[in-house]
Amino acid sequence: MKIDSQTHPLQARDAVLGVAFATIAALAVIGAVAALSSLAPRAEGAALKSLQHRFPVPSRHAYGDGVGAGRGHQGQDIFARCGKRVLAARGGKVQDRGRHSSAGNYLVIDGRRTRVDYVYMHLRGNSLARQGERVGRGEKIGKVGQSGNAVGCHLHFEMWSGPGWYEGGRHMRSVTKHLRRWDRADG
Repeated sequence: MKIDSQTHPLQARDAVLGVAFATIAALAVIGAVAALSSLAPRAEGAALKSLQHRFPVPSRHAYGDGVGAGRGHQGQDIFARCGKRVLAARGGKVQDRGRHSSAGNYLVIDGRRTRVDYVYMHLRGNSLARQGERVGRGEKIGKVGQSGNAVGCHLHFEMWSGPGWYEGGRHMRSVTKHLRRWDRADG
């Protein structure tokens, strides 16, 4: 049965009001999500400044390519001799670990109280930490390597905003700034 405003004016009015209400509700949800997502980087930045971190390669090192690098690079390369220790920059729960053709042996730690995921790539061999395990800040989690699509021994280090690595977050362009600050503090 077709409803039109001539035969059923109340139903037509209710339909129009329903569409209007649904539109307003959707816009409110979109606005709330946008507001929360704009606060997230500030909250993450505050957590990164106030909570203790550790530089992940406590040996002689050099900085390589950073974010962008003309090829969509999403982290910071830290060159060091193969086999040197890699430490957890921040304690947390191991979210993922594995091997990927480009990343090589990798590890992802969901940083405790930061809403940030810390990603370690090109490790030599499997990470010492297992998926689901909790690790502490400064704990040895692996060794510098050149697994995957890597030229030279280095740690490729990424940081991802909440909700996290490939879960709707985004890589943080400020990774180099944070690493340099931790490097100075640990040096």
